[in-house]
Amino acid sequence: MATIETYLLETPKKMIHIIDQADALFEEVKKAPIKKIILTGSGTSYHSGLQMSRQLQHLLKMEVTAMYPFSITEDSFLTNNEQTLVVGISQGGGSYSTYNAMKLAKEKGCMTASMAGKENAFIDEMADFVLTVDCGEELAGAKTKGFYTTKLNLLLLALAIGSEQGKISSGVVAEKVEAAKEAANQFKKVYDVSLEWINNHKDTLTKAKEIRVTGPATMYGDILESALKMLETMRCPVTGYEFEEFIHGIYNAINEESTVFIFDDGSEQRATKMKEVLSGWSDSIFLITNYESEKADLVLPTIKDPDALTFNFILPMQLICAKIPLLRGVDPSTPKDPEFHQKLGSKKL
Repeated sequence: MATIETYLLETPKKMIHIIDQADALFEEVKKAPIKKIILTGSGTSYHSGLQMSRQLQHLLKMEVTAMYPFSITEDSFLTNNEQTLVVGISQGGGSYSTYNAMKLAKEKGCMTASMAGKENAFIDEMADFVLTVDCGEELAGAKTKGFYTTKLNLLLLALAIGSEQGKISSGVVAEKVEAAKEAANQFKKVYDVSLEWINNHKDTLTKAKEIRVTGPATMYGDILESALKMLETMRCPVTGYEFEEFIHGIYNAINEESTVFIFDDGSEQRATKMKEVLSGWSDSIFLITNYESEKADLVLPTIKDPDALTFNFILPMQLICAKIPLLRGVDPSTPKDPEFHQKLGSKKL
């Protein structure tokens, strides 16, 4: 049976494949009169949209918003919606909530697009543009490969639209694509360094009772995704917070039983101080960086491009989810209840 690690190791090759087929995939949607984009999905799908929304907005010079399907209501479409594109994201493609959000958007005059991880997905039925994330099947309950490839698909969508609308130069398009390719090339190096660190700290990680993840706003989607993956697999209390939010109260809950992961790409000058302070309360405070620092517990050999960092940085968290639960008596690739969505009626399977 394929595991989380299997899918992680497939990721770089799938990223290159998605880049290679992007021109054909976005040939029609890029011509649409788009002036606003809403990205919607649940869980990992929402996090992929949230992580990329800031970069897409910067590139396209238009409003790009990530929203949970439950927050998309009649009141979300009070003005003229003909130039709004709502992109429904669902890795398995069968999310009823995403489908219904797309249906409402369509009824209100929006254009709709689907991004599912397979062809002929349920959400495709509600899409004007089918923008399949061609990453191959991912049967593990905790998705990883789909997270990276969906983020890449969103970036390539923006590059196609921006180029067509004259907002993004060919030079910038080439630069962004090359950075994504470089991130794919660095992926295995980050994987290997992360795996070695995890093996060296497996005893401490296995004993984790409650976990916090924090880092800069530029990584917020990745922070939330890290927390979700650990919740799914470690099956203990886990929460993720942006750095500023963490210091506005959350720190009060840190004690000797806390495990805290602090992400820092060099943009948050207080990260090392945070580690120093929290280390007075717990022995399990881990600073993860992509720059050399005597304060860092793990230094990742990521790509340096800040926008492409998202394709490398949370690999150690996903590998923790692949390796450590097994030591806790949990199969991380299998949901606690494989029939949960059938029982709740939340996905079309």
